[in-house]
Amino acid sequence: MHKRGSLSLFAAMFFLLSASDLAVGQGRTDRNRDRGEIDETDPLEEPLPPDIKLRVFIHRPKIIEHSHLGTCTTTASDSSDFGLTGWHLPSGGITWKLKDSTVPPNIGAATALSVLQTAFGTWNGADSGEQFAYGGATNVKRARRDGTSAVLWAKLGRGTIAVTYVWFSKATNEAVEIDMVFNKRYPWAVFSDGGGECQSAPDAYDLQNIATHEIGHWVGLDDLYDAADVDLTMYGFGAGGELKKRTLASGDVAGALAIAP
Repeated sequence: MHKRGSLSLFAAMFFLLSASDLAVGQGRTDRNRDRGEIDETDPLEEPLPPDIKLRVFIHRPKIIEHSHLGTCTTTASDSSDFGLTGWHLPSGGITWKLKDSTVPPNIGAATALSVLQTAFGTWNGADSGEQFAYGGATNVKRARRDGTSAVLWAKLGRGTIAVTYVWFSKATNEAVEIDMVFNKRYPWAVFSDGGGECQSAPDAYDLQNIATHEIGHWVGLDDLYDAADVDLTMYGFGAGGELKKRTLASGDVAGALAIAP
């Protein structure tokens, strides 16, 4: 198993609830989360049961500027690297629900559902043990521990593409609930497969590309930030018009296979 451990200023992307939780990140240094980057959908003030932990992943463009969607680069190499978070999905998988009223109108709920199912299926295709079931629409308005693993759009801080919240059991290391939130401040699209890995029109984030990365956290994979990992789906930065994260590289597949649901 290969794991990358180097960090940068912009690699400060996750939040652990206490110092004792540092072990969950496979010994990595705590990268304190910028609390100002989450607006409408921040559950961190809510008390947790003593047997539950919460970890938060914030996906950003590599260059953080006002309205900057990041710089897309085409695939140049493969890598066998991966990082593990320490949790795994339950043996029976997890059921997720879509807040369809928050889907951007230019995409539409039906298309978003289809794209998300494809993104979940990408991980199931790499490891059949990673199972996801669509449970229908939800009225959940924000990310919170409420018994529903919700997928929705909400207003997040500028410079944030998406956020994934994972609640998991201290005793079993099983994920018990996961919420995935896309930033409605930014434009979203579903790009044509035939346009290449980096597309300029529309100027937007590709839903399948970003979702596939975020679902890697559901599976139990950590973000990677080394230059050697730039072409992996689990590379920690995203870009507008980027499509290469729709498919998994060697390290992404190896990481999924290293986790036993």
